Amino acid sequence: MPRGRLVLLGSIVMDVIMTVPQLPERGGDVMASSAQFYPGGGFNVLAAAHRMGMEVVYGGLIGDGPMGERIREQCLEEHISCLAREITGADNGFVMALVEPDGERTFVTHPGIESQLKPIDLAALTLDIHDVVYVSGYDLLYPVSGPTILQFLRLQSRAARRVVFDPGPLITDIPIQHLEELTSQAWIVTASRRELMQWTSQETPENALQCVLQHMPANSWAVLRDGSAGAWLAGKEQVCFVKSRKTVAVDTTGAGDTHTGVLIARLSDQERPCQALWTANVAASLSVERLGPATCPDRQIVEAEINRLRN
Repeated sequence: MPRGRLVLLGSIVMDVIMTVPQLPERGGDVMASSAQFYPGGGFNVLAAAHRMGMEVVYGGLIGDGPMGERIREQCLEEHISCLAREITGADNGFVMALVEPDGERTFVTHPGIESQLKPIDLAALTLDIHDVVYVSGYDLLYPVSGPTILQFLRLQSRAARRVVFDPGPLITDIPIQHLEELTSQAWIVTASRRELMQWTSQETPENALQCVLQHMPANSWAVLRDGSAGAWLAGKEQVCFVKSRKTVAVDTTGAGDTHTGVLIARLSDQERPCQALWTANVAASLSVERLGPATCPDRQIVEAEINRLRN
């Protein structure tokens, strides 16, 4: 199958990353040892896929404020094509992330213009049958963008056969009908262990994956990302667990996005599913060794590390 594009339907926000010794108590304060300012959200997935050699497209909105300007600059630098017009008099939202010494992070999100995606904003977007469409659960929570994305996919159902759905940490807040609709047409559903267990109320990864797969089309994959332990991948007739590469995490921000972007690109390259999972694991483990959200290494670095680990 020819490789298509990875198309993000949804949002790119700014990540404000601050490294702290611990979270402050309620009403308290704490001094950060570092602070960084990067595009985040779906940007990380697109950047990871592009660094694996895949063409990537952003179909969401960008404002003309300071957040939007930085996002547009970074998209240009990362060779991410932006389809929507610039929205004047509005700005993109941001996520405040507090990163503790063990790499764990805590978020507060403030939505912006990216949460106001309307059908007219996607009117010029035409999908090819080989394209992959990425949808985040965050965007399904937005009262405007959520219904817009679902409506677009319904109208494009013949072409949009390869939907990747990442429900995200707010999975229990997503309306159940939205979860079911996206799952029923997804090529890949990918979630962390915590998210998948919350969603399915199962006690083991194998049972949680099978529970999700029951509602997915044939020839689809359910992925459970289990942090430093590794990741699970399950299809109708195949289940595999692949351990992660050993690493010392500096910042886990964007690790799941890196994993998802790399997995999409490698599966689109027709790499065998369990090998693609291993490649995604290695890329994610390398990404947490650096500060920042979009820290996926280039393809050559990932493949060199895989070759080193084989020897």
